[in-house]
Amino acid sequence: MPFAPRIPLAKTLSHGFAVGRVLVLTLLLSACATEERYTAGLPEPQLAAERMPGGRTVIPNGRIVQPMGRTVEVAPHPYGLTLSPDGSTLVTANSGVQPFSISILRGLQDANPSITQIPESYATDEGVLAAVFMGLAVAPDNTTLYVGGGQEGRVVRFDLDRGVRTGDIDLNTDAWEHSYVGDLRLSADGRRLYAVDQTNFRLVIADTETMEVTHSISVGRYPFGLALSPDGTRAYVANVGQFEYGIMGGVALDADPPRLGTTFPPTDYASPEATEGTVTDDGYIVPPLGDPNDERAHSVYTIDLTAEPPAVIARAKTGYLVGAEIEGIPAVGGSSPNSLVATDDVVVVTSGTNDLVTLLDPRTGAVQSEIPLRLDPRLGGLRGLIPFGVAVDPSGDRLYVAAAGI
Repeated sequence: MPFAPRIPLAKTLSHGFAVGRVLVLTLLLSACATEERYTAGLPEPQLAAERMPGGRTVIPNGRIVQPMGRTVEVAPHPYGLTLSPDGSTLVTANSGVQPFSISILRGLQDANPSITQIPESYATDEGVLAAVFMGLAVAPDNTTLYVGGGQEGRVVRFDLDRGVRTGDIDLNTDAWEHSYVGDLRLSADGRRLYAVDQTNFRLVIADTETMEVTHSISVGRYPFGLALSPDGTRAYVANVGQFEYGIMGGVALDADPPRLGTTFPPTDYASPEATEGTVTDDGYIVPPLGDPNDERAHSVYTIDLTAEPPAVIARAKTGYLVGAEIEGIPAVGGSSPNSLVATDDVVVVTSGTNDLVTLLDPRTGAVQSEIPLRLDPRLGGLRGLIPFGVAVDPSGDRLYVAAAGI
């Protein structure tokens, strides 16, 4: 299953610039008469960062980006994106902060698509969107939009034709509070909405007719990515977090003066004190973090949506376990599975900090295989592609991976 176009490397003394459909790589390659050597570097490191809409842009790390196709400017930090089912409307979730907003693009095949921003000004409007992160979904009617409201703890509904807020689903119900809405999806009929609550480590299911939460399913640590199987019987949640942090004992915010916490890291990473908990010299109680390879950490959960209530049926660990020896070096930090896409035959997960794409069985949720992402053997052990966004073409034969690190 190819994941990116091949990028040819030229043995030349001049700089080379290659743009692929997914990966962008710049290389300076040199050849020695007595021994063949290669040097990878920036194309023109002396250039200052410069933004050129529609043309060649130099980004702060010295690399050059020249986007394919047309470029349309939206509000700051467009983190989420979705298309309406009929393909006529595109919406971005702009995580701000001036403002938190959504951008609505129409006439996508035109030379100059129309664009509407909600809210229109630079000010964040609590009556419209107090916060936005990444989750977006358009209902089958092509006019009803659902937006994940981030730290507001709500999923906000909009009428795309009128550009107005028409309601919201509050995730802070019953025993739940401080919800943070991340990724979200709609069922094929638009009647059920699925959203990850990153603060409370849960998948939330809501009824879009009553606009009320119907189920909360506990998942792994810091759920981030969300996908549904094509037949709607399974949900898959990628959990990027490693530890669940507790409140430190000895903090006293109501004291005079307040006792806020330690001014230094109280333990080493993955030390016995961090794993089991400890008491600092100045009396703070540090809760235990537990095993960094806990099944809830850096995991993908499979949820059976046909069960009543819906239930987790599989917990898969992607990538390398903490402490595993990889190329002679113990792995640290975990794999950070982040983005997902599901087909009838496979669930694809990007493990960002391991430069891996993991393939899961869509029925059992078990790991089938992993695809390591490597630029070129001449670059040796260099890592840091950070695979993040992922998509499969309609034929199911080609996989596209966005490499955030390059």
